[in-house]
Amino acid sequence: MGIHRNLIHPKFGNFVLLGTVLTELEVESHDHRIEYNPCLECKLCVAACPVSAIGPDGSFNFSSCFTHNYREFLGGFSDWVEQIADARDALDYRRRVNEGETASMWQSLGFGPNYKSAYCMAVCPAGEDVIGPYLQDKQRHLKEVVRSPQERAEPVYVVKGSDAEDAARRKFKNKTVKPISSELRPGRAPSAAF
Repeated sequence: MGIHRNLIHPKFGNFVLLGTVLTELEVESHDHRIEYNPCLECKLCVAACPVSAIGPDGSFNFSSCFTHNYREFLGGFSDWVEQIADARDALDYRRRVNEGETASMWQSLGFGPNYKSAYCMAVCPAGEDVIGPYLQDKQRHLKEVVRSPQERAEPVYVVKGSDAEDAARRKFKNKTVKPISSELRPGRAPSAAF
């Protein structure tokens, strides 16, 4: 497990998808546990995270990560709907929500939610299949792989007054900090009537 909270495979790095297989068969053998953690603790994920959800000490702020990354999921969708409802007219809506954000929301409604940032995964050099270029020239990796997401002009979604808002404003001057009203909220399951 990397400090970015993603699984790291020794060969493929964090470029893996987890799945589940259900079977009634008895499993007779299994892979052995690896004897090391493939995370290099290089902290490139810390440097690339636009909301500082990953701390240099390995701490993790789930709420900051969730708020930014899941803009087009239910909480972010509710916030977007509120922006539409609050807008006086189409021009006012366009002042509040830029064309790229509108297109991204449309895409998520038509094709599924879109992750705003997987920079922690994109810059991670761990794994046999991806570590070579990083080890050969760390400065080049930093320049070509890490700087791109850091310098990209884009909205960063945060809860107003949060540590994520402070970090995004302080660290990433070229990003537009967008405080949103919806945040990670506990859901409530309906009670069953018996």
